[in-house]
Amino acid sequence: MVDFPFFFCYNNFNKGGDKVNERFFQFAREASLKSDYTRRGSAPRIGAIAVYKGSIVAEAWNTDKTSPLQARYNEYRYYNPTLPEKSHAETVLVQRLRWKFGDSLDWSRVQIYLYRELKSGKLAMARPCRSCFHLLRDLGVRKVFYTTENGFAEERIL
Repeated sequence: MVDFPFFFCYNNFNKGGDKVNERFFQFAREASLKSDYTRRGSAPRIGAIAVYKGSIVAEAWNTDKTSPLQARYNEYRYYNPTLPEKSHAETVLVQRLRWKFGDSLDWSRVQIYLYRELKSGKLAMARPCRSCFHLLRDLGVRKVFYTTENGFAEERIL
């Protein structure tokens, strides 16, 4: 499952698992409902929250708005320059955290939760793309939790 050389410890959990705080996923779900991402009618709506020292400190969602930070990290994934740039939930979340905390945030203690749900209400894969994983690694984030088709997953970043 792990396809990036600097990630390890992929764990998949079902709802009700001891290691997954479903409360945080509920907040990430609420954030996903705020998404204005409209590319192609079936575009995914992804919500993200940041947990720091056990508390939610920021929320974000993918958006039609552009971002220089997203443009910078798009080099790490397949990118079609003919499509308009969109900001991923992780990128927006990082920008909000930087605005809120400046340089005082210990990124290694930040946990990211990502939520994606299909229109049918079923959970869907919300694993960060290659560019977002690079961004989180560069900042020093160590844990990312996200929805999968079967529940939740956790990845630790080296």
